[in-house]
Amino acid sequence: MKLEQSTKVQIVKNALLSLLLYTLPIVLMFATFVITGERPWEKKQQHKQQTTSKSKTVNSQDND
Repeated sequence: MKLEQSTKVQIVKNALLSLLLYTLPIVLMFATFVITGERPWEKKQQHKQQTTSKSKTVNSQDND
């Protein structure tokens, strides 16, 4: 069974559009990180340190 040329073109167009829609959010996320200079993967460690220090202060107040 042979595909018509117009069918092949339509399949390729749809595949490229699907690929674009799939990668667009990922590309935009990394572009936002580059533009703003944010690095959320580094903030995770800082968040753990802050919650640890907060829990220590709360516990020390309870013991008084």
